[in-house]
Amino acid sequence: MSAVADLKYSLHTLAAAKGRTFLTMLGVVIGVASVIAISSIGSSAQELVVGQVSSLGSNVIGVIPGASSDSGPPASAFGIVTKTFTLDDVKALSALPHVDAGSAYVRSSHPVSMRSQSITTLINGVNETVTDVEDFDVSEGRFISSQDVSGYGRVAVLGHSVAERLSPFESPIGRTVRIKGIDFLVIGAVAERGTVFFQDQDDQIFIPVTTAQKLISGMNHVHFGRFRTDDAANVSAVKEDIKRTLRRRHNVSDPTKDDFSVRSTDQAIDILGNVTGAVNIFLLLVTAISLLVGGVNIMNIMYVAVRERTREIGLRKALGARPERILAQFLVESAVISFIGGFLGVIAGFGLAYAASFGVKALGYDWTYLAPLGPAAIALAVSAGIGLVFGIAPAVTASRLDPIEALRYE
Repeated sequence: MSAVADLKYSLHTLAAAKGRTFLTMLGVVIGVASVIAISSIGSSAQELVVGQVSSLGSNVIGVIPGASSDSGPPASAFGIVTKTFTLDDVKALSALPHVDAGSAYVRSSHPVSMRSQSITTLINGVNETVTDVEDFDVSEGRFISSQDVSGYGRVAVLGHSVAERLSPFESPIGRTVRIKGIDFLVIGAVAERGTVFFQDQDDQIFIPVTTAQKLISGMNHVHFGRFRTDDAANVSAVKEDIKRTLRRRHNVSDPTKDDFSVRSTDQAIDILGNVTGAVNIFLLLVTAISLLVGGVNIMNIMYVAVRERTREIGLRKALGARPERILAQFLVESAVISFIGGFLGVIAGFGLAYAASFGVKALGYDWTYLAPLGPAAIALAVSAGIGLVFGIAPAVTASRLDPIEALRYE
């Protein structure tokens, strides 16, 4: 018998036992579907994260209090609070050559109210130049001015969704919003911005950074600063200027003792790409365990098939079938089961990822559905390989059956 004949015989045998074949395939289908879905969703998530960071611009530099390595997370990620980065530092850095705009940030989340409406949102204390740093527009009224910052003004600019929720039927301009028991005059509303880096940019209120320090957070330092350079080509030079300036201002002579971290958008993209890539690999390894479970299931079912077809095997051997032919036929059968299961798993995995994309889009994220063909081809090859590997033991058992004993088997 040829390989084609072995394949035809295997398909005929599998079709004759549809229930058993389905149960055998099920483990492989689930395993491959999990791998494909995780691969697709992971690739889409990685593109979303990198795309959102990239949307900040390639010429944006961030300064974060606390030391960290160039490739590691900032100190604040570990709950370490550093209070040495101040508003004066931000002003000094904003005056450096090739820096077009810079802003300090003091952030906190609080309940806010306007008349009978009450919500909890992000309170963002910023400089008047933050519109240039983050490149957004005011749709109504005006933004915070330098006089508001220097005079500790009690004025507020509402994000798009905040304005809609607090004043759904009329303009909020000229009304009063209460934050921590303090009244702020609403002077403007920001145009809709969407979600950037998993944060709803429309769900926030802007107030002068000095007011946020004194009245809202009760602090003299700032949480971080952002600076936009005049050209992406000058980012590296500006980063070095920032480091030299802060070391001089903070009396740091040893660079290993820096109490700040300077990051550019490109660095953030690289770090996030490495992190999300590592997470994807970890998840793929975890889900790949289910493929092994599917392989064990194939082996068990094939042992059952050997027992059920013992008399058939004995008859074929009595008619001249050689052990290697019996071995090949059972291996082909297990490989066909796992390959078909893998193919169905690929389709199911892409289907799950496609369905998940609708859910993510419904949450407001700019999600791109990706169907990586490389992992799909690998999954198919691995699934077929698993069928061969886990089918060896039952196939060997079948090939070694004594024809006389097999014919007498009940």
